[in-house]
Amino acid sequence: MKTRKLVLIIADVILLAVCILQLALGARDTTKYFTLKDKPDSLEIVTPGETISLYKEGDDWFIGSQKYPASLSMVDSYIDAISNIRALDKVGSTSSEAIADRYELVDGKKTIVTAKLGDKVLRTLEIGKTAVSSSQCYATIDGGKDIYLLSGGINDTFDTSVAAARTTIVLNLESSDITNVSVTDYKTGKTWAVSRMGTGDDLAWNVSGDGAGDGYELDTGIAATWLNSFASLSTRDWYLDDDEVEGEKVVSAKITCAFKDISVDFYAIPKNNEKDLQQYFGTCSETPYRFKVNEKSVTQYLKTLEEMAK
Repeated sequence: MKTRKLVLIIADVILLAVCILQLALGARDTTKYFTLKDKPDSLEIVTPGETISLYKEGDDWFIGSQKYPASLSMVDSYIDAISNIRALDKVGSTSSEAIADRYELVDGKKTIVTAKLGDKVLRTLEIGKTAVSSSQCYATIDGGKDIYLLSGGINDTFDTSVAAARTTIVLNLESSDITNVSVTDYKTGKTWAVSRMGTGDDLAWNVSGDGAGDGYELDTGIAATWLNSFASLSTRDWYLDDDEVEGEKVVSAKITCAFKDISVDFYAIPKNNEKDLQQYFGTCSETPYRFKVNEKSVTQYLKTLEEMAK
């Protein structure tokens, strides 16, 4: 092989090696992961608008001194977000007040999240401005001054409130444990009840109260579906403790489940004008808090005996 050709080959090999090195350096992954090994049993989320204190008792989570039951799915999303943080890059430092303000990591704008296990602080997270991509934001981690660009929608997760963190569940009963439901319809003034006892071939049904002696036969399939429907009740929103709300009682129900009586009452809220949709609120013996319900929930409670006849 001629010397000139050998030199060209060597030069090509060196050039290729340089290109590969440059590509490797250019593609250097700056991603940093912050992972928690322990699971917190309390969280404090301080937003510009309010402070949300969550704590665990047994298997349940509660909010604040009012001890509102918390949504377990919301709590899980908070814990997952703070336990698995993906920082794409470091963009600055809060040592500079101007930079901290640029990324909204200052009082009145930032959200501060603190996760604890007992008295031990597992993680602190200060969340600032949302980035160009709505699923990314700027934040500092564990008291450090470095500002990171985070991905994964952490900003959306902690753009939250006490109302959002509360559970929407009013009742979550075991349907098979419901043995009796008594309903009072305040429009008609009638009170009647359907009950069931036993299981399988020994299952017995009974109807009592207004209209029970009218000589119709109960469709036990329809009755079972109706009775089971009282096992669950959800709200679209809770009223604040000091909210003033009045209404006319529409229907009451007494649910006997596992030998315990549970009462539920629904009220129609006065309309501002006739074109408004009818709004309702409810009360339940299982919670001291009033809650909003939709018309479908009220209608289910207002089912008549005639609708359950064969």
